[in-house]
Amino acid sequence: MTDDAGANSQAQCQVEAWVDSTADMRSQHLAPACGLLDGLELGFELVKVTPSDAQSQARSIGFKWAPEWASWQGWRFGLKAGTSSEKAADEHQWHQSIAGVTGLASVPLDAQWTVHLNLGRERNKLDQLSANNYGVALAWVPQERWLVFAEVVGHSNTPATQAVGLRWWLLQDQLGLDATASRSNATPDGRAWGIGLGWYGIKF
Repeated sequence: MTDDAGANSQAQCQVEAWVDSTADMRSQHLAPACGLLDGLELGFELVKVTPSDAQSQARSIGFKWAPEWASWQGWRFGLKAGTSSEKAADEHQWHQSIAGVTGLASVPLDAQWTVHLNLGRERNKLDQLSANNYGVALAWVPQERWLVFAEVVGHSNTPATQAVGLRWWLLQDQLGLDATASRSNATPDGRAWGIGLGWYGIKF
């Protein structure tokens, strides 16, 4: 998923939860993130995949750095670094799987349209392979309670995934309901559907 070049303020958090479904499996995601300092955010993600007896489980941790001063001509810039671990279906031990760094950039085209760009490098510790990763997203806000987006994400060694999505703000900029549809060219039947809920602006 393409990330924006913004971070939660100090002592402000968000929690996102969503479910992605394909023809043969379902993945449940929980991803909280909090601002440690202004411009510096710590995030986690837990992934449970069913059927659990045939799929690996995953978890990740990452930092996003996107200070206010990292801007130029309307562009905002940031950096994201993280690592993930996975546990095979027939194992009880977690193994570090991927570590990577990604550059982030966002620019508003006007009051309704925004472009987000991601470009990074990651290392698969299990396969001992490195790859570039990328993401391009276009977001449109036709009305204040609606957000529509389209994106392309991928790696240098696998085909890209295309996705479209819709967000409806139940509470403006605080509680959002998401619906997504995606297609990956990496598998013959790479279609997936998702639904999620995001709670933002949580202060502590």
